Amino acid sequence: MKYCYIDFEYTNSSEEKLKLVSCAYSLSDTGESFKYWLYNDSEMQNTYLYRFLWELNQKGYIFVAYAVTAEASSFYSLGLDPTKFKWIDLYLEYRCLTNHNHNFAYGKQLLDGKVKTTNPPKNKWQMSEEERESASSSKPQHGLAAACFKVLGEKVDTDFKDHIRDIIIADEEILENKDEILRYNESDIQYLPRLMKGMLNEYGRLLTGSPKNKKLLKEEMLRRGEYAARTALMERVGYPIDLESTRAFSESVNGIVWALQSEINELFPTILPFTKKPNRSISWSHVRTRAWIEESGLADKWLNTDKGALSLKLDAFKQHFNYRHDFPKDSLGAQMVRYLGIRKNLNGFLHTGKKKKNFWDSVGTDGRVRPYFGIYGAQSARSQPSATGFIFLKSAWMRVLCQPDSGKAIAGIDYKSQEFLIAALMSRDMNMVKAYESGDVYLYLAKLAGEVPWNGKREDYEEIRNIFKVVTLALQFGMGEEALSKELTNKLGKPFTVSQSRRLINLFNRSYRDYTKYRVNIIRQYRRDKFIKLPCGWYMWGDNDNAKSAGNVPIQGQGSSIMRKAVALAQDRGLTVIKTLHDALYIEYDVGNENDMNVLGDCMKEAFSFYFQGDMEQYAKVNIDLNCWSPDYDNGYLDTEHGRAKMQSKYIDDRSISEYEKWKPYFEPEEFNL
Repeated sequence: MKYCYIDFEYTNSSEEKLKLVSCAYSLSDTGESFKYWLYNDSEMQNTYLYRFLWELNQKGYIFVAYAVTAEASSFYSLGLDPTKFKWIDLYLEYRCLTNHNHNFAYGKQLLDGKVKTTNPPKNKWQMSEEERESASSSKPQHGLAAACFKVLGEKVDTDFKDHIRDIIIADEEILENKDEILRYNESDIQYLPRLMKGMLNEYGRLLTGSPKNKKLLKEEMLRRGEYAARTALMERVGYPIDLESTRAFSESVNGIVWALQSEINELFPTILPFTKKPNRSISWSHVRTRAWIEESGLADKWLNTDKGALSLKLDAFKQHFNYRHDFPKDSLGAQMVRYLGIRKNLNGFLHTGKKKKNFWDSVGTDGRVRPYFGIYGAQSARSQPSATGFIFLKSAWMRVLCQPDSGKAIAGIDYKSQEFLIAALMSRDMNMVKAYESGDVYLYLAKLAGEVPWNGKREDYEEIRNIFKVVTLALQFGMGEEALSKELTNKLGKPFTVSQSRRLINLFNRSYRDYTKYRVNIIRQYRRDKFIKLPCGWYMWGDNDNAKSAGNVPIQGQGSSIMRKAVALAQDRGLTVIKTLHDALYIEYDVGNENDMNVLGDCMKEAFSFYFQGDMEQYAKVNIDLNCWSPDYDNGYLDTEHGRAKMQSKYIDDRSISEYEKWKPYFEPEEFNL
C-alpha cells in the first residue's frame, strides 16, 4: 500500500469553506516531502494542489492524517469531494486503542503539555465530587502530542504548537510568521508514519491469541477514515438557525435564569432555595438546599464533597431524581435537576472572556452552525458532539432555534425503539421480536408477565403499562433493583420498594429468557476474549470492570454502526445530511422535494437490515418516526411511503411543549420586556 501522510493548517472553521494557510505531505513509497503556502493563493489551491492531490488518489494512495475531519474539510475547501479518497485517521485509531485499554489510557500521559501519571478511576458512584472532577481531568487526551508521547515516547513542544495555532486561528500576523507556520505544519507529518506503525503494533499485542488479519484490520481503519470524511461533509454544511431569535435568546440568558429561580421559589415558599438580592439578582442558598436534602432522608446516600458536604452538582441530584423532560412541580429535587440542566445549557451561550468556546464560535456568517461532531467519542463508538455548539443536545425546548430559511425544509427520521429490536435480534429472543412487532413493547411485556390479559387494551391498563415502560427502558441498560425502585418512584410519582422492583426484574427476565442469557454470555465472552468487537470493526478492550457498562456496548454499538451506514447511504443518494442525533438522522431539502423523506426512510431501513443477515434478517423490520419543518409549512401531517410525517412551521419537541410555551417570549424579542 502507498500512503500520503498529510496535514493542513487553516482558520475560519465556522464557515463552509476553510481559509487554508498551508499544507504539508510526504509519500511513503518515494520518501519525498512537500510543503505549500496557500494563504490567499487561489492559484496554488485551486489549480496545482487540487490537481496533484487528485492525481495521487488516482495512483492509489491512501491518505493518512491525524483527525481526518479536518483534512477532509480542507479537501472540501479545495473543491475536492473527500469521500472519493481513501483515508486512515490516526486520531480515531488512538481513540480506539485507549478504549478501556489501561496500557494506553493510563500510566504516564501527556496532559495539557505536562507529563503526569494517572490511574484508572473508581466506579462513578463511589467517588466524591472532587474525585469525579479529578478523574475527569485525568482522562486520556487524544491530541497528536498525547499520542506521540504514549505511542512513541516522544514529548512534543506543545507550547510552540499552541502559540502557532493561536496565531493561525486568530488570522493575525500570519504572513509575518510564514516560516514558523510551515515548520509547524511540516513537523506534524513527520510523526504520522511511526505513529501508524506503533498503533498497529499495539493492535497486535491486544489481539495476541485471537485470530487476526492485518488486511481486515486495515479495512476497518479505512472504514473509520471514510466516516470521518463523511462527517466533514456534515460539518461543512452545518445546520441552520433563526439568527434573530437565537440572538434574542442569547441576550436573555440572565433573564431566563432569574425567571427560573423565581418560579422555583414560588413553588417552594417554605424552603426558598434562592435568596433575592438588590437589583433583581438572586443567589442560590446552599444552606437551605442542603437542609432540605437532610430533611428528605437522602443525606446518607447523597454524593459528598471531599470535605464531607452534600454535593450540589447536577450529577448528585440526578442520582436520586433522574428526570429529563417532565419535572414534577411538587418535587424540589426534580426542579433542581431542571434548574441545573437549563443553567448548564445556557452557559454555552455566554461569552466568558476565557479561551473556552461558546455557541457563537460555531456560527458562520451564513447563519449556519458547524459544531464538532465527536465521532467515535463513546466506548460504544457513538458520536459525542460538543453540546456547546449543538442545539439538539441542549434542553428540548431550545431546539426551536434550529430553523431553515424560507424555501428550505428539514426532515428528521428516528428509529422507534431501535435498541429494543437490536437486543431482540442479537439475542434471538422471539418474545422480544413479537413484542416489537406488536407495536407496543411495554403493554406486550405486561401481558407476557401476566399482569394484563392478552386481549387487554392500552386505555384500560395505562398505569400498568407505564410501570413496564420504566422497567423495559431500565433493564435494557442493566439497571439493578435499588436503582429501579428509585426510577419507578421518580417516574410514576409513588413509592416503589426494592422488593417490588426485584419482582418486576424477575418478571422481565422470565419473559425474555434468551435476552437475559445473552447479556450474561456477553460478559463471559468479554472476560474471556479481553475485547468486544462491533460489526463495524470498533473495539472496546478488556479493562472495563463495570459489567453493566460492558454489557451495553454490543447493542449500543450496533446502533452506532447502523447510523454510520445510514449516513453513507443517504449521502451517496444525493441527500444533504446535516446531523445525526443518537438514533435519528436529519437532512435539509428544498420545499417541494418532500420525496427526499422517502429516500431517507429507505436508507435508514436498509442500513438497519444491513447488519442482520441470515435467518434473523426477516425480523429486522424496524419502524421509524418522521417529522419535518419549514417556515413554508402549515402545522399538520404529510403522508409518505414510510408513514405519516408530522409537519410544523418550526420545530417544537412534543416532550417540551409546556417548557417552550413558558420560555417562548425569550425567543421573540418584541414579546418580552425585562
